[in-house]
Amino acid sequence: MRSKTACAAIIAAALLNSAATSAIAQTPQINALTFKLWLAEAERGDAMAQYLAGFMYVRGEGVAQNLTEAARLLRASAEQGNANAQWGLGTLYELGFGVEKDYAEAFRLYGLAAPRGVVEAQTNLGLFYLEGVGTEQNFEEAYRWLRVASRQGLAEAQTGLGTMYENGLGVERDAVKAYVWYSLAAETGAKNAPAERRDLLATTMTQDEVERARDMARTCVESNFNDCN
Repeated sequence: MRSKTACAAIIAAALLNSAATSAIAQTPQINALTFKLWLAEAERGDAMAQYLAGFMYVRGEGVAQNLTEAARLLRASAEQGNANAQWGLGTLYELGFGVEKDYAEAFRLYGLAAPRGVVEAQTNLGLFYLEGVGTEQNFEEAYRWLRVASRQGLAEAQTGLGTMYENGLGVERDAVKAYVWYSLAAETGAKNAPAERRDLLATTMTQDEVERARDMARTCVESNFNDCN
């Protein structure tokens, strides 16, 4: 299972690049005012405001970090069908941040958000299926969701696909494809582990296989992940 530190980093990175939270300002003074405005709308029942105020509590922007309040607001938003809030609340349940850790509930929430296009939820759902966390292990579903997220450039999903191909988990073992996805994960932003696993895998491959894998990875990137093995 992923560590809390790793998951917290994933949350932070996703939030910093989230279109839904891009309206959150940069300066502390404006952040504080923004939080008050979002919170007022949140308490009146606005689902998007609940999501935004909840994640400001997660990030400690404009307000002191308060994961219990974050969970309360994200739950209110999630119950109204906000897919980003469903993913965010699921992550809190996965980590045990502001709520008691509950993998089954995290899995349920990821399952609500993933079909609606939240790529982080797709990644998490795929990894839960791959590892048998919060649900029974299901390699077919793991591959399905990890591939969807991988084609959108999510490094953790790409590492998951590499693991499946390297070990033949629900797919035919294929060192070339495993090398491709580890390489893409390393290039997309995952630190150390994918590159190390790729380089170790390369010691078991022929030079022709390595060159073919490099070409496939290059084609994938150049096609914006549309032409990937």
